[in-house]
Formats: sequence, structure tokens, C-alpha cells
Amino acid sequence: MEDMESSFFTGDKPTYPDAELLQIGGATCQCYKVKLHGKLHFLKRLKPELQSDPRYVAAMRKEFETGYLLDHPSLVRYLSRTDDSILMDYVDGETLDQFIDHHPDYFKENKNADRFVSQLLDVVGYLHQHQVIHLDLKPANILITRIDHDVKLADLGFCYTDTYTDTIGYTESYAAPELLSGSALPDSRTDIYAIGKVLQRLPCAKRYSKAIKRCTESNPLMRYQSVAELQAALRPRRRWMTLAAIATTVVALAALAYFLPYARQHYSANTAPAADSLTQTATNDSTPSTGIAQNGGNAAVHLPNQGATAKAAEEPAIAAPNTIVPQPAVPQQPGTNTNPAPSAKRHVEMSELRKELKSACQSILNSTMGHLRGKPYDSGSWNKAYYQYVKTSAANDHDLWDSKYQHTDISMKTFYTEASQMMIELCDVLYKELPKDSNTQEANE
Repeated sequence: MEDMESSFFTGDKPTYPDAELLQIGGATCQCYKVKLHGKLHFLKRLKPELQSDPRYVAAMRKEFETGYLLDHPSLVRYLSRTDDSILMDYVDGETLDQFIDHHPDYFKENKNADRFVSQLLDVVGYLHQHQVIHLDLKPANILITRIDHDVKLADLGFCYTDTYTDTIGYTESYAAPELLSGSALPDSRTDIYAIGKVLQRLPCAKRYSKAIKRCTESNPLMRYQSVAELQAALRPRRRWMTLAAIATTVVALAALAYFLPYARQHYSANTAPAADSLTQTATNDSTPSTGIAQNGGNAAVHLPNQGATAKAAEEPAIAAPNTIVPQPAVPQQPGTNTNPAPSAKRHVEMSELRKELKSACQSILNSTMGHLRGKPYDSGSWNKAYYQYVKTSAANDHDLWDSKYQHTDISMKTFYTEASQMMIELCDVLYKELPKDSNTQEANE
């Protein structure tokens, strides 16, 4: 076997005795799986009738020289070339179309769909950052690896760069209108149109319907203007899902605070000594001077020595330990109510409650999460600060209810509902003030 370095960069055509022709390649190339030094490689070679066409020879040179300078985990790696062929790393996997046919349920899992979209956008964004427009994004050029189902983007043959401005082809069903008509030079928005078409091919396309609609606008000005903007548009889905989970925690804390007083009352009622027990204690007391008798529902004291002097009878009785000293019965006047009227609860306007809750929540928000303002979103620091905010606010709300609002005409349920809502509203304001972070690899609608 000829030396690889000399053969590929001198233009000589190496031979591969064990080359296996693959059933892919399209209209211009034949593709092979070859093994060199025990490692599998992918060989892409112009069809014999095109090997003398300078346009396609130039396209092969452009693809190699562009791809050889790039390095990204989701981009097929270019190794070497001849005038009519390119040698690349072999990808053990399937094209996106094949993968969807063979794994129809894979993209039904949101995390799988989001992972695919995230990797695809990341590698296309990487190309754009290096002034490379792919111009042939389609399922046949997107490979999914057998191990871990990672994205591998292939085929830069039609790409557009600062130094290679000629492109000789496209796939019509994925090409943007300006590429079909030649009315404008391609740019990142041309690839964004194709991304929208690729997302339409996914079984879960409905999940990305809003993004697809904007990606595939016929007017480039109406599309996302960069991959970073598309990533930012898709990312809030996960943020709001996170906030929804946190909001559920807030509601749970509010419910706990709502039912806690009732639990305390129930516990106190079940652990307090029974009335019969107290009566029995008083009756069986070792001091023989008093006894308990029922008189019309009111307890009265009867001295055992009925012959005692009036002076002795007039003297107040001294209760022994654990003895209940009854009060003399008060004659009830006709038409009177023995139960005292409950004291009137203080009226509080809802605006007053909301104002106080907002003031308290704003102070806690500033002290626990204020440092996040102006900083890019980061799930770790965000969640840590938010849970501290929830914990501190819940404790403050509980103290505020006990000290001020439990004796007002505002119910406990209303109070904690308003408190929880205020916590979420203020946090939402802070979230909207956070700058977009195009480097975070999340892609959720």
C-alpha cells in the first residue's frame, strides 16, 4: 500500500483493495468504506464522468480545504485528498432520514429531540462563526451515530466562504428562495431556512412549530438573523419549564403554611388533658375539705361540714393543688345570649396587602437574587438563588401572617395565594432583565 502522505498530497491515486462501496453518494460522487492501519475511513470520490470536469474538481478542492481547517465534535473530520477524492473519518451511523425510519419513537422523547436540535444548531453556528455557509443542509447530510446518537454534519461540497464564493448546486426542497432565484448572495439566514425545513422532517415538528414558521419565511429579513438568535428563541421553553417546577414548589410551601396552623390546633386538642380527667383528679384529691357537684351545668363548692359557722362559710375556700375552683353561677336574664359575640375582625384592603407583600418580596429578591441582574442565564446559579429566595420569602410570609393578618378579614388562603403570586411575578421581572446567552447549549421552544 502506498504511503498516505505522499499519495494524497501529490495527486497520485491510492488504491484500496478492501474498499466497500456504500449505497450513498448522490449525483456527483461514489462513497466507500475503507480500512487503513486498522481504522475505518470514509472515501468520497467523483464519479468517472465528472473527474475531468474542472467545476467539480474545484468543488472537491474547496470542500477539503474548507473542512480541513475546521474542528468541531459534530462535524465530520477531513484527513487528506487527491484531485478527485477526499478521505474523512468514518461515521458509524445513519443519515437522519434512515434514523427516523428505523427509530420512529426516538424523537417522541422531548429530551432526545432537544438534544438533536441543540447539536445541529451548535455545529451550524460554529460554521458561521468561521465564515462558512453550508448551503446544503438536509437529512441526507446529517448523520446520527450508532453510539449515543450524536449529530455529525457532512458534505461541505456546496459551501460558501469568504475565499470560495462559487457554489455549484443545492437541494431544491431545502434551498431558500434567494438561493433558488439567485437574487441575493447567501448568508447565515440561507442556512436558517434549511434548518427550518429539516425540523419539519422530525416526527416532533409540532414542538418547534413557531421556530419553523419563522425559519422558513420567504423574506430573509423575517427569519432569525443568526443561529444564536434561533437558539435564544428555543431556549426559554426549558427556562419556563424550570420556573413552572419552582412555582409548583412555591405553591406547595404556601399550602404547607396554610394547613400548618390547623395541624397545630389538631395536635394541641389531641394532646391536652381531657375534662373528665381533670374532674376525676379534683374529686380524688387527698384534701377532704372540698368536693365537686354539678348544679344546673355550673360547678359549685359544697363544704362537707354543714354545721360550720357563718363566718367559716363566708371565708373564701383555698383550692388544693390540681383542684378546679368553680365560679358561682350567674342567673341568666330572659332573652339574653350566654355566648359572647365574637370580636369584629379588622378590615384590610387587598391593595394594602399587595403593597406590603411586594415591598417585602422585593427586598428579599434584591438580597438573594439581585446579583443576577445583567449576567447571562446560568441554570446552576439561577436555581440556587431562586430556592433561597423561595425559602426566605416563605418564612417571611408566615411571620407576616401570624403577626399582622390572621386577625383581619383576609382569609389565610387568600393571603398565601397573593404571597405566592407576588413571589413569582417579581422573579419573572428579573428573568426578563437577564441578557440572552448564545453560548448556553440548550434548544427548547
